[in-house]
Amino acid sequence: MSTSATTPVTTGPRPARQRPAVLLPGLKRLLIGAWEQKGWFSLAVIGAILFAVLQIATSSVIGDVTEDVVIPSFAEGEPLTGGLLTGALLILGIAVLRSVTVAMRRALASATQFSLLQTYRERLVSVYARVPLLWHRRQSTGTLLSSVYADVEATFYAMGPFPFALATVFMVVYATVVVARIDAVLLLVMAGMVLLLIGLNVALQRFAAPIAIESQRLRAEVAEIAHESFDGANVVKSLGQEDTEEQRFNRSADALRSNGIRFGYIRGWFDPAIDALPNVGILLVAALGAWRISTGHLTTGELVEVSYLFTLTSLPIRSFGWVLGDLSRTVVGGARVQKILDVHDRREYGTTELADGPGVVRFDRVDFEYHDDPATLVGGGVTGEPHDTEVRRVQAVHEVSLVADPSAGRRTVAVVGPTGSGKSTLALLAARLVDPNRGSITLDGVDLRSLTDRALTAGVALVLQQAFVFDDTVRANVTLGEDIDDETVWWALEVAQAAGFVRGLADGLDSELGERGGSLSGGQRQRIALARALARRPRLLILDDATSACDPTVELAILDGIRREMTESTLLVIAYRKSTISLADDVVFMEHGRIVAQGPHEELRRSTPAYRALVDAYEEAAISDALLEGR
Repeated sequence: MSTSATTPVTTGPRPARQRPAVLLPGLKRLLIGAWEQKGWFSLAVIGAILFAVLQIATSSVIGDVTEDVVIPSFAEGEPLTGGLLTGALLILGIAVLRSVTVAMRRALASATQFSLLQTYRERLVSVYARVPLLWHRRQSTGTLLSSVYADVEATFYAMGPFPFALATVFMVVYATVVVARIDAVLLLVMAGMVLLLIGLNVALQRFAAPIAIESQRLRAEVAEIAHESFDGANVVKSLGQEDTEEQRFNRSADALRSNGIRFGYIRGWFDPAIDALPNVGILLVAALGAWRISTGHLTTGELVEVSYLFTLTSLPIRSFGWVLGDLSRTVVGGARVQKILDVHDRREYGTTELADGPGVVRFDRVDFEYHDDPATLVGGGVTGEPHDTEVRRVQAVHEVSLVADPSAGRRTVAVVGPTGSGKSTLALLAARLVDPNRGSITLDGVDLRSLTDRALTAGVALVLQQAFVFDDTVRANVTLGEDIDDETVWWALEVAQAAGFVRGLADGLDSELGERGGSLSGGQRQRIALARALARRPRLLILDDATSACDPTVELAILDGIRREMTESTLLVIAYRKSTISLADDVVFMEHGRIVAQGPHEELRRSTPAYRALVDAYEEAAISDALLEGR
């Protein structure tokens, strides 16, 4: 229900609406997309040009038929049947060919447009998959979802009519040459029509671009509110906040609706003006043409040819207007998409593979701080409201040095500390979901940053407290598409104490678990996630309170099974329960991001009062929970 930190709530007046350049950036964006799909696009343009050529040919045929057949038929008092039949067949044949080119152009333009939508959505998802975890924590989920759908669609919305619009340029140039050859006065009409088209476009962009910017921002806001409401359904319903959430969504949706109506209002003035231009041109041509015929500067056939040419160019000119009218969306959506594609903060891997080893993990004077850098936030600049320029930094881990070495009797290391002491950050660092600002972390002597992606993911596995379960089968949730046989899957489920309830499901390993594992309890989801990690037999297994939703007896059985079965793995456990901590070979006690004490559990109880008080408090809380559950 809380508003995302990356989508600030503004209670004062909004900043003045921006009016970015539209015409040239928009055309450039479309041309870049056209080049990326040059195969489909070139064929679409060829189809559009063929249509334009056939349009021009139609006007020439009609002009010739008027001059050579119709007028002589009136003069002689009887129709020239042969000439009329020939002209009719020519016009019919051209009409059929025009229909073929229309189908060709539309199909190929759609292929271009939807291929670009697929390409750019795949590129965005590739960025989402490869950027570091912290980048995602700084972004609004709604904005990222909106970029994949609405922003990409807005970027290439104008690509559909774009091939036709380019062919319009060819047709207008040719028509200008034809009209210039026939009569200079009528040429002025065409020049005036083109100038009016440019003027209307400039006016449209001036008013439409700021509205398009606001629409894209509001689309992201609507998506974010909807996502929060669905994701926090338990909170919303348990606190009876359905009406509040509905009202919050309705306000945002109403703002988007109102903004869309404003955009439609402007287009409602622009589109009829574009449609009227050719018709006004035809009227002027008819009036001026009659005068030019009376003065002997123009023939009737030439006037018919020019008039029909104006009629034929009306639809292509509209297509050019459609493109120009949608350029503001192209610029705004394209800027938002490009801002994500330009993110260079990628999770890079090295080239080193791991040799066989005991799984020795070493932290050497490791520092890490969280910071919210506004430069990494999606939605600023041309894409929305400006963000606060202050960089907020929080030191999470400082000068941390520790070793987990099975050969030295420290195979299982427990990390204990109060909330905010840096325990979970330590787990993220050990799994290389974040990299230290200073110091190094090595696995069997190899810096984690030097490992290949395969070596890292095969050698290190992290299980978090908030276990994520996919909307898929048990088997798919454990294997995640990797080639892991059912025997290994069942073994991992047995060690994770999950085999019993999985066998009780209707379809066993093939049972669908529902969205986020909705058919399972919290403890069951944690055990499925744990089995997922165990099935890969990692060299380093990190458990960040990964059994917190399990009963103490189940938790002990899990840890005992891991120690017994995962003999080649080193275990790093973020622990709270005394029973779990006591199983560790070594305990690391953290406060304020630093290690303040380290040693066996009983030794720390005697030597470190803060540690003893914290562990006893955890145990008392666990006893109280057990008593409450027993009532």
